[in-house]
Amino acid sequence: MPLIDRTTYRANDIRGIADENSPGFQLSDEFCAITGQAYVELLRKYRQKYPEELFVVIGKDVRTSSPRLKSAFLDAMASMGVHVIDIAAGDRVSSTPMMYFATWLYNADGGVEVTGSHLDKEWNGFKLCIGTENTTSDQIEEMYRIAKKIESGRLKPRNAEGEIEEVDVLPDYHRMVSANVILRDRWEELALQSVYGRLRLKEALEIAWAEIEKQDEAKKKPLAGLRIVYDAGNGTTGVIAPPLFRSLGGEVIELYCEPDGNFPNHVPDPTIPRYLKDLHTEVVDKGAHIGLASDSDGDRAGAVSPRGRNIIGEQILALLCRHILQEHPHAAIVYDTKCSDAIREIINENGGVPVEYKTGFSFIKSKMVAVGAVAGGEMSGHMYFAKNNRADDAVFAFSELLLLITREFYRHKSTDIVDDLLEDFLSRYENTPEIRLPVVNDDEKERVCDIVERYYRELAAEQPGRYRRRTDENGNDIDGVKIEFLEHRGWALIRRSNTSPVIILRMEARTPGGLKAIEEEVIGQFLKFDTVDVEADEYVRGIVERLRHRDGGF
Repeated sequence: MPLIDRTTYRANDIRGIADENSPGFQLSDEFCAITGQAYVELLRKYRQKYPEELFVVIGKDVRTSSPRLKSAFLDAMASMGVHVIDIAAGDRVSSTPMMYFATWLYNADGGVEVTGSHLDKEWNGFKLCIGTENTTSDQIEEMYRIAKKIESGRLKPRNAEGEIEEVDVLPDYHRMVSANVILRDRWEELALQSVYGRLRLKEALEIAWAEIEKQDEAKKKPLAGLRIVYDAGNGTTGVIAPPLFRSLGGEVIELYCEPDGNFPNHVPDPTIPRYLKDLHTEVVDKGAHIGLASDSDGDRAGAVSPRGRNIIGEQILALLCRHILQEHPHAAIVYDTKCSDAIREIINENGGVPVEYKTGFSFIKSKMVAVGAVAGGEMSGHMYFAKNNRADDAVFAFSELLLLITREFYRHKSTDIVDDLLEDFLSRYENTPEIRLPVVNDDEKERVCDIVERYYRELAAEQPGRYRRRTDENGNDIDGVKIEFLEHRGWALIRRSNTSPVIILRMEARTPGGLKAIEEEVIGQFLKFDTVDVEADEYVRGIVERLRHRDGGF
């Protein structure tokens, strides 16, 4: 059995089974050490430096396997001479956005977060940066080839003694978010000077904090009057967000904010409705204006409203779009192809430039640079801002949302302000949640997707009056296949997951009847494959039951 399993090197990061007692265990100490060495070799190429000249940030989330993985990866880097900046030494944890922030703060050559993101507790992995930029799919592929050479002995990493420096970046991270909320345009000016290399981030923070100190106390508490319930799901943001929002004047009620890698209450994934039930109960019981939830490593944002609506990423983006475009008229905003067309309409109506692109943080960030976007977002809850160096950061996004809610609350004096703001978005389309269909393995996922995607491409070519492919400006599919069902005034997206053997679907239409017709047509295609588990998703089970009833069983 090879140490470096090909399936662990995915499109945006590295992930696998890290629990030594779980079936399919992949992320051994040896795997982590070789991966760490391969990463240094990758940095050496792209940063044009010897390992002894490299500065690399490393952090870890709350998972029980994270200390082991971080230790093996860190030691491998240090053994090659790298200066390692450890932002999560001992019992300390970090979010992925804190790692991004630290690479920016220290002008580092790279950054590593040990995290399994939103996955179950037995999973773990590595999110990686070259400089402050996420590794691309091509770079991950290149790193895999390097790792295989090291594993086979064809490449022998050099030995040297690197320095390990332990730092606490949380105070500076809090200052950065606070400066954005309190100073607004002024902080953005300073932050962008730093992003473009005209000012060091530490200097920008010092300037900002000197200006904040001169503000009166009321201006330092812009969230005063807001009651927030915060559910960290026992992930990393429980030690980050509540004290930050309290310092800005908010009243924060904590739910599952103690870090615990066993996730005793629920898996921290705000995209799964059942994981938000306790949060909604607490919002109602405490009379809160909003309930907030993040995933384990703090880069996915989700929320619940006082009326019990689950507010997913695209809805957070919809709320923020008007807010963003008021401050940045005619700006470009990037969103992923899973998002409702309501996002495109809202951006257009508010004078902005909508840009639809591939799902995945490395793709959205690169597109933001290409089009000069001020912000971006994904249905899954990843939110990006140019003034935050395009880090997908739930806590930063929450701070923007909370400021918006506070302003609207004082204007309208309604505790249901979030639900009122969402009405426009929700009235435009009927849509499915993100549907995840498990497949027996990655190879079969590829085969099934190839067949179904080809089927819909051919339909669009043969019946242009009924079906139309949605493509980019060059006529290429954006991500998987997105087909417009013209008769039903809607669309279906079929794409393969970047991180696991799963096929991802989403469908939308103007009317419930249109959505129902699209659902039945698309799910009917997947019923042809016994390697696809259509019973795994509760929403899909309802569609399958309709089809069985319609067709008299099958």
